[in-house]
Amino acid sequence: MKKTVINNKPITFENYFRRILQYRELIFSFAKRDLKARFVQTKMGLLWIVIQPLIALTIFTVFFDQLIQLETGDVPYVAFAFSGMTIWYFFTNMVNASGTALINSQELIRKVYFPKILLPISKIVVAFFEFFVSFILLIVIMLVLGMDFSPRIILFPIAVIMVVLVGACMSIWLNILTVKKRDLQHFIPYLTNFGIWVTPVFYPTTLIPEAFRDYIYYINPIATAIDFLRSLLFNIPFNWSYCLSFLPIIILLFIGIRTFKNIERNLVDYL
Repeated sequence: MKKTVINNKPITFENYFRRILQYRELIFSFAKRDLKARFVQTKMGLLWIVIQPLIALTIFTVFFDQLIQLETGDVPYVAFAFSGMTIWYFFTNMVNASGTALINSQELIRKVYFPKILLPISKIVVAFFEFFVSFILLIVIMLVLGMDFSPRIILFPIAVIMVVLVGACMSIWLNILTVKKRDLQHFIPYLTNFGIWVTPVFYPTTLIPEAFRDYIYYINPIATAIDFLRSLLFNIPFNWSYCLSFLPIIILLFIGIRTFKNIERNLVDYL
């Protein structure tokens, strides 16, 4: 019988990924547990996934479409705003839940061995499920409005990958930092609440002065992901050079995973 030896010695990056694959079933177990805890015992169940964006969409539509009347071209404001909100809430759900995954699972971490990075990954899976439900609702809204679908919608998975890269990068680093600096966990909601105002979620980038417009995309990859999704759905132009904003994200994600791997063996000491 083959024995598995677990010790406190550093492991290689390759072996770390092998352990993640070995325990991959836990990702879906953790995700299923979170979904049950949030929705199964509620009367409205999964409807809560779409209630939040629908309420926000109603507020934005009344204020920015009816009162201020923002110009969104040939795209109805409801579809324009909701397309941005699906991406934004996907991102914020990942960051808010994954960023404190280690702190919120202290008892489990102390009792059972598994690669701890599975905890934030499972939160990303839950966020993706919620995003998928919201995206289906977006398609329904477009059908009700009688909008045509661009053939480029087949590139939709690229937009998802864009958001996951940013969300995973922030989640990994937030977990690394919050286990040592607990005050940071209280800062995360403020960060995401402020971020929606500097990201073209419910307003077009034409509101931003042209001299600063490109900088928004280069320093805010979520803005790029939103713009890319809109280009796929509504067949509007997209500047591919904005994707350069993801290069530092990829580098930081790689460094973050290595750092997470290194601190994981001493994680119980911090928790």
